[in-house]
Amino acid sequence: MLAVRIELDSLEGTSGAFAHIYQKDELNFSDERVRLLEPPEISGRVVRKETEIFLNGRLTALAQVDCDRCLEIIDVPVRAEFKLQYVTAGDYQNMHAAALEESDLALSVFDGETIDVDEIVREQVLLAVPTRLLCREDCKGFCPSCGADRNLKECDCRTGDSDPRWAGLKDLANRK
Repeated sequence: MLAVRIELDSLEGTSGAFAHIYQKDELNFSDERVRLLEPPEISGRVVRKETEIFLNGRLTALAQVDCDRCLEIIDVPVRAEFKLQYVTAGDYQNMHAAALEESDLALSVFDGETIDVDEIVREQVLLAVPTRLLCREDCKGFCPSCGADRNLKECDCRTGDSDPRWAGLKDLANRK
């Protein structure tokens, strides 16, 4: 599997465009929470200013995630616009940044020769997918007692039972 990269030596002048439409299974996306349903498409522009590299681009993809309550599969369209800045490790050390500022969140370190587009795609997909997602707003999830999917059937389990580890405290409160 070849990685998609931007070779800075191949730039004509100080800027250039890049684009790639991934084929199925071309991108190794090994995140257990997010699965790619359709291959991503990425495009953008790269600009070199002295030792800094600036990337502006757009990414589209279709991902799948599991509902956080019932594990139903949810299709999530991914549309991300990004602005990234790259510096070499030496330049980064010379910045003497004592604390990260908001503008530094888009700053990455690279080897000075190539930029890994695959890594940009992985990062942008993970940033675009919400960390918590429900299949629908009123998802009831699984019963904590019997494990039944409450969206499909009601169970006869009692809810509202407290954790047995709190039973001693409950007894103390009831003595008054």
